[in-house]
Amino acid sequence: MELVPPGIIPPDDDPVMGRDPIVDKVESALEQGREEEALAIAEAALEKGEGNRLDLLFLVGDALLSLGRAAKAEQSLRKVLQEDSTCAISRCWLAMALYRQCRFDEAQVECDLALAADRPATDAHVVQGLLLERSGDLVRAEVSFVHAAELDPKKFHAPVRLSRADFDREVRKAAKQLPRQFRTQLELLPVIVQELPALTLLQAQSPPLDPDLLGLFEGVPLPMTGELDGVPHRPNSIYLFQRNLERLARDRGELVAEIANTLYHELGHYLGFEEEDMENLGLE
Repeated sequence: MELVPPGIIPPDDDPVMGRDPIVDKVESALEQGREEEALAIAEAALEKGEGNRLDLLFLVGDALLSLGRAAKAEQSLRKVLQEDSTCAISRCWLAMALYRQCRFDEAQVECDLALAADRPATDAHVVQGLLLERSGDLVRAEVSFVHAAELDPKKFHAPVRLSRADFDREVRKAAKQLPRQFRTQLELLPVIVQELPALTLLQAQSPPLDPDLLGLFEGVPLPMTGELDGVPHRPNSIYLFQRNLERLARDRGELVAEIANTLYHELGHYLGFEEEDMENLGLE
């Protein structure tokens, strides 16, 4: 007789009983930000038929989402839901995977199901907020973000909001703090502030860009300019996405720092720097 069937969520009365050591190892790696390692452990265990299959499939999806591989995360999460359609957190993460692929209508269907579960994951309120933002319902979106922060203040926080004038002022301050040689290059580029990335901008690449991206350089990097003379391309521009940046920050100081970091990072892409170069030059 099986009194405690395996599943994604351990029983409330004894969360330790029956714990899978492989699952624990994967979860520990994820908690420490070692997503690639967590993914490798989980996939190896699945291939060998070791560990709790549903838990590991869910954790594979979780790791893939963290690594920005939303399409593959979707595949893994759908496998969980094929066997356990009541798993609220897998439903929530599936909604997030669809959202990150810019499949907003499909994501809304899954998010509604996640919120209708007996024990909805708090994360589902965040996904709902993201989808409401994309639909233009900013008031209800804010309610969802604040509600998630109230339910789990250790994990979530309400967004920090600035007026557009204040946001633009912080962008200008960040530009003035650059060394002269970088500031001169930035003056050649328009910096376009959007509340959220336009769908046309996201879908200009395949697969589409992550709708949560903070900034974007679009155009031809400076070192490649000569190679592409006469080749049609969109004008060089730096984009900053205000609401995405505001959601990231816990207070105004963090937001101001993130505005500067994102601006410098996108300038680095224009200058043709690698990620390591940007860090060494203070553009990261």
